[in-house]
Amino acid sequence: MALAELRLASNRLGRVIERWNTIPALGCVRIRFNGDQLTLDATDLKMTLMLDLEAQTSGRADLVVSHRALAGFLRAARGPVTITHLRGEEHDRVRLSDGEIQVTLQLSIPPEDFPQPFTDLDPDGMPGAGAFTLSGAQALRLFDLGRSCVSREETRYYLNGTFLTTKPDAGTLRAVTTDGHRMAIIDCDELARFIEGPRIDGSKATDRPDGIIVPVRAVDLLIAIARKAGNTPLSFAADARHLLVTAPGLRLVIQGIDGTYPDYTRVTPPTSDAFTAHLSASALSRLRTIASATCYGRSLPLRLDPGAGRMSLSMPDGVDLSIALQGHTTKDGQTATYSLALLSEFARIAPAFTLSSAGRGEPARIVTEDPDALWVLMPMRD
Repeated sequence: MALAELRLASNRLGRVIERWNTIPALGCVRIRFNGDQLTLDATDLKMTLMLDLEAQTSGRADLVVSHRALAGFLRAARGPVTITHLRGEEHDRVRLSDGEIQVTLQLSIPPEDFPQPFTDLDPDGMPGAGAFTLSGAQALRLFDLGRSCVSREETRYYLNGTFLTTKPDAGTLRAVTTDGHRMAIIDCDELARFIEGPRIDGSKATDRPDGIIVPVRAVDLLIAIARKAGNTPLSFAADARHLLVTAPGLRLVIQGIDGTYPDYTRVTPPTSDAFTAHLSASALSRLRTIASATCYGRSLPLRLDPGAGRMSLSMPDGVDLSIALQGHTTKDGQTATYSLALLSEFARIAPAFTLSSAGRGEPARIVTEDPDALWVLMPMRD
């Protein structure tokens, strides 16, 4: 089969397989070939990815192969790949070849021992579940714009992912991410419906938006898939605990994070023009370049002073930096302070954006030219 297709499949499967695990089969890929199709599976027990690839095959085989060995071979291969199942008296083996390099691996795990954590789900979908369809470009925007706001703290595990829900009073798809210091709310015009499940204690959280929390590892995989998908449709189906994603030659099952996402609507600040600053990615990048040379690793407070037309950094070692700023305030001398590091991350999203708040010490709303994307940033102490 084609090397490029197998490399892409291996890279996607590698995002499912955890590098370190105590179950040998979880570090492997299940390979099945039959007819003109090669099927590859990988799982970490909370997420399962199945890929179907076109291939010229003869006979049938069901093999469990080390992903590390397969990926290593594919990095060195230079041409079409041939996979051969070799039967033996004690152990079966598999031979990988590109016409020049040839690698033979012993098969020690029988296919019936390969984990299948979602066998209770309907293989044709999830009847009764909420469903929606996105193009690759739509899915990439939905998950990628808020990726940087996902929390990395293990103690608040329910923030370690993207909350897929619906926009209140609209019923359209919405993705929310937050780490407590910043938040992203990304809307999409597609209609969606989610089935709310019970809380961990068994009660129903009827006072909170319905939805499912997609773990960050699954979010990264979805971003990688969407980036290559282009306009290819991706079909999503969600029940109270699972998200099923299907596309031609792809089936991904994700177990959502078992927790209750905070009511983000309560902390979203209302629109205000009391304090407004127009920021550019170029200016922030220049400030951070100079600052990192003198105060590397520190979370530096950036003071915004639209009235004076400057934004400035005052660092502990006596270095002061400032650059021009456009904006306005309703009160003379009003300033606001936010993290330079967090503001600089918007340079990846847009070349320019607008920050507005109700005043000093208040959370800020950040918007770009995308009318359906909103970020919220908490202030720093002066």
